[in-house]
Amino acid sequence: MQDPMGDPHGNRLDCHGTPRLDDLKAVAHDDCPVGMVIEMPEAPLPRGKIETPAYSGSEIEEEALRLQEAIKQPMRWDLELCRALAPLTLEINRLKREQGVFLIAHSYQTPDIVYGVADSVADSYSLSKDARDAPQQTILFSSVRFMAETAKIVSPHKTVLHPSPEAGCSLSDGISAQDVIDLKEAHPGVPVVCYINTSAAVKAECDVCVTSSNYIKICERLPGDRLIFVPDRFMGKHLQTALSDKEVLVYGGECEVHANFTGEKIRTWRNSMDDHGVDLVVMSHPECDADVLEESDVVGSSEILKDEALRMASKGQRDFMLVTECGTADRVLAESDEDLNLIGACVMCRHMKSTQLEDILQALRDPRADQVIDLDADVIESARMCLDEMFRLMD
Repeated sequence: MQDPMGDPHGNRLDCHGTPRLDDLKAVAHDDCPVGMVIEMPEAPLPRGKIETPAYSGSEIEEEALRLQEAIKQPMRWDLELCRALAPLTLEINRLKREQGVFLIAHSYQTPDIVYGVADSVADSYSLSKDARDAPQQTILFSSVRFMAETAKIVSPHKTVLHPSPEAGCSLSDGISAQDVIDLKEAHPGVPVVCYINTSAAVKAECDVCVTSSNYIKICERLPGDRLIFVPDRFMGKHLQTALSDKEVLVYGGECEVHANFTGEKIRTWRNSMDDHGVDLVVMSHPECDADVLEESDVVGSSEILKDEALRMASKGQRDFMLVTECGTADRVLAESDEDLNLIGACVMCRHMKSTQLEDILQALRDPRADQVIDLDADVIESARMCLDEMFRLMD
């Protein structure tokens, strides 16, 4: 298991050379002890040779420079790597235009996908709306399986491609439709609220869907004094605290990424930073446990954390701890106009990071049957009612 916080006095991380592990200037505190800057996962190398049209040297160089400038991590994403990726991004973008494909990517995808080929990048709630509202008749969803299923639910008339059908999710894989049926039989008449990190079959058995950006607001608006929340036990605990006038029955699932973080490690990091005069802002995802959120200054979805970090950076804040998946840190670094210090360590989602540019290109050229989302019509109808109720309660 990864150690998401590391040792704040250890030697495995660089110190303020830059949080990007590159040669940009981000030194803010000369007295910062070793081990204070986030360790990011290695950039993905192309898996192997995949045929692309013979783009000219100038086209490849221009695209490589565009990628490197957009990602803003020149040591991890050096020009040689960007040149190797450039033919793939050029060809993917060409095929998207020719085929009328709208390419959606979750924030946890790698930066070459996010900044190289994606038309829309956000968290689950925004992406589900983008899939619904996109004019294109083909959606390619670079993400995990349940998100691509959600795109099909809200746009059943569209073709939805998912390049990595093996990309699951510890939350969605940890609960079945039968589990929900059993809960409803045990608690008749109690509304069932499902986190969006669930399969289409599970959504079809639930009354309303929620995301990390709206789950408290929607549950507050539900009638009655009891509800069942599935599958995330940590978010369920947060609901139990936030909704003191309701009884919240909680399922036992968890995100394998966010379950790694602990409040104790955050306190250790914060105390160490305080000792060195560093004004640290801790920002956490609600899929973390309650002791993590209690130590946090900001709690929200990946999109909320990114936007708030950028807003605070524009006001002069420089030191952040992002307690979430590494993709959020990638986006903050790429989209900030300031040099930032990201403290601690992120945790990489193996499922989200399983998709590479080669998978997207192959799915655009000749999608396999398992890369085309196909759901039973009855499941789509019931699951769409669950999602529509979310949109209705948020309007």
